[in-house]
Amino acid sequence: MLTRETMGGIYAIPPTPFNKNGEFDEENFRQNVRTLCEIGARGVVTTGSVGEFHTIRWEDHQRLIEALVAETRGKPTISIAGCSGVNTDEAIKKAKFAEECGADAVMNVSPYYVRLTPRELVKFWRDLAEACPTIGIIVYNNPGTAQIHDVEIFRELAKIPSMCGSKEAHHDFGLWYRLHYEGKLAHMTATELTWFVPTMKLGSKGIFSMSAAMCPGYILKLYESCRNNDWEQATRMQFRLHDVWRTLDSLDMLAGYHALARFKAYVNAFGFLSCGITRKPFIPVPDDIQKRLTDYVQREFNDLINC
Repeated sequence: MLTRETMGGIYAIPPTPFNKNGEFDEENFRQNVRTLCEIGARGVVTTGSVGEFHTIRWEDHQRLIEALVAETRGKPTISIAGCSGVNTDEAIKKAKFAEECGADAVMNVSPYYVRLTPRELVKFWRDLAEACPTIGIIVYNNPGTAQIHDVEIFRELAKIPSMCGSKEAHHDFGLWYRLHYEGKLAHMTATELTWFVPTMKLGSKGIFSMSAAMCPGYILKLYESCRNNDWEQATRMQFRLHDVWRTLDSLDMLAGYHALARFKAYVNAFGFLSCGITRKPFIPVPDDIQKRLTDYVQREFNDLINC
């Protein structure tokens, strides 16, 4: 079971692989988890936004959670299953399944679609923790898909014994700063392209990283540079990572495709993981463009691939 004391390190966020028919590709998912474990990711986080918890069928989600736990069992890599629900009962059903499978933690957004009051947010997390007492809980603090949790809310959440911390997926550095210094939980940013080095320099316990699905060796080396207080190298590496993403996001060949479809194409192009296509309603990047992108990435970003 993950705790606020043990939460930390690089938590990789791989996309969920689907085949050409939109079916969950369990074989590739298992291989992806094994790859991240072997490379040294501290945690593997599934079925968040880029993990497409919003498109995967519940029966496949169950297979995914079982596979995640099986592939991390006995290894130093933490299993974190995204188990978000649109209401309390749905979130509890998913989290309870992850708990029974032996997952170390769940990472959820609060119930979405409708805006909750602060009291309702706190009550939701208390209800989830009481129903699932033997699994760690991570708040996916993402105002883009649910709603922001402020310092006052986290003060209340810190009273929940199984509450570990949060994935801070926003651009309010002041909020992260206050949570980090005033809170009792582990608050790790997902805004890695600009906040990786600054948050680590200020004492963050780790990073949630989408880039670790693309170039895991590079991200782990960047993390170790921070841990070793080699801030000059770490800053140089972060700027390089930022420039790579900016270049990829500006490619004309990918114009018009959703960010999730582009990210899957990036991951496939780097070649460490295989994640197939996005499910409907997203339109996947077609094979011919994927091949052009792969050729481009392998040629232009060789330093990240071979790090």
